[in-house]
Amino acid sequence: MRDVKYNPLFADFLKYSLDPEAPIPSNINDIPWNDLYIFSIKQSIAGIILQGINKLSKTPYRLDKKIMLKWYYYVKDMEEENEKVNKDNAKLTSYLYERAGIRSCTLKGQANARMYPNPQWRAPGDVDIWTDRDTIDIIKYVKSVMPEANIEYHHIEVPLTTTSAEIHFVPSFMGNLFYEWRLRKYFKQHKEEQFKNKVELPNSAGWIWVLDRKFDLIFQMTHIMHHFFFEGIGLRHFVDYYYLLMTGFSDEEKEETRKTLKWLNMYKFSCGVMWVMENVLGLDQKYLITPTNEKIGKMMLNEIIYAGNFGKHDERYSFKGKTKMQQFLLETYRNLHFAVEFPSETIIGRPVSRFWHFFYKKYLIRKTKMK
Repeated sequence: MRDVKYNPLFADFLKYSLDPEAPIPSNINDIPWNDLYIFSIKQSIAGIILQGINKLSKTPYRLDKKIMLKWYYYVKDMEEENEKVNKDNAKLTSYLYERAGIRSCTLKGQANARMYPNPQWRAPGDVDIWTDRDTIDIIKYVKSVMPEANIEYHHIEVPLTTTSAEIHFVPSFMGNLFYEWRLRKYFKQHKEEQFKNKVELPNSAGWIWVLDRKFDLIFQMTHIMHHFFFEGIGLRHFVDYYYLLMTGFSDEEKEETRKTLKWLNMYKFSCGVMWVMENVLGLDQKYLITPTNEKIGKMMLNEIIYAGNFGKHDERYSFKGKTKMQQFLLETYRNLHFAVEFPSETIIGRPVSRFWHFFYKKYLIRKTKMK
C-alpha cells in the first residue's frame, strides 16, 4: 500500500464522521478519497470514516460506487474479525471464571468497541484482560494449564484462543518508576470495583466484565501515554478515548480525574490529548477533562501522522530486524525529541526502567518456575 501525505481535509471529514449532527464539510469536493482510504487503514479508523460516507449516501455528494465498495469490503472483513474476537474474549473470561473462579475485566479492545455507535466497525486487536489475582498467583495458574505461556513485564501471553491474548498483572505501566509506583498504588486501591461491571457482547457472543468509567479515564490515558513513548500512537487510540469521554461525567468526576492525572504526572500530557480531541476529532469542550495545550497537541498530531496505529507505519524508528539493545537505543533516541516537555518520562524514566523491566521479568520467571 502506497504512503500518503496527511491532509487537513482528513480531520474535517473525521469530525463529520464522528458527529451524527455535524454538517457536511464545506470542502467536501476537495477530499482525495483514495488517499483518505489509505490514511484510514493506516490509522485503523476505516469503520469510523465509513460512518461519514454512509451519511453522504442520501446527499448530492454520494461517493463513486467503486470507492465505496473498497471501504465496504474492508469493513466487512473487520466485522468478521470482531465476531471472532468477541467470542474469544468471552471464551477466555468464562474459562478463567468457571475453571478457577478467577474474575477478569477486559481492557480496551472489545470493551471500547461497545461504546461505538456500531461496535463491529471498531478495528479489533488483541484480547487484554486484568484479573483479581496477584501476579505470582495468576502466573502459576496460567503456567499450570498452559506451560508454553510467555511471561512479560506486565502480562503473560496465553495461547488459549485463536486471537492473541494477554493476561495483565497490572493494566498499564509508565516509564518513570516513581510514577509507576503511584500508578500501581492507584490500580490496587480501585481494583475490586472493576469486577462488577458485566456486559453482553454483540450477537450473543457472550459476556465480559469491563472497567468503570472513572477508572477507565485514567487507565486509557496511561495507555495512550505509554504507546506515545513506545512504538507510536495512532488515531484509533484517540477515537477510543473520544467515545469514552462522550459517555459523560459529573463535575465531581472531572475534578477527581484531574487530581489523579496531576498526582500521576500525566496532566500536561492529557492537555495535549484534549487538544487533539477538540481540534482533530471535534469533541465539544464540555467533554474535555482538562484544558488544551496546543504545543503538545500538535506534537502528538505529528507523531500520529508519521506513526500510524502502534507505530506500524513509522519508517523513522522501525524496530524490525533489530536486536533488543538496538531497539533500546533507538527508543531512547526517539524519546529525546520529547525530553524538553517530558523529562521525567524520557530522560529520568524509560532509559532506567528498561533495565528494571529486564530484571523484574527474570524474577517472575524464576519465582514461578514449575517444578
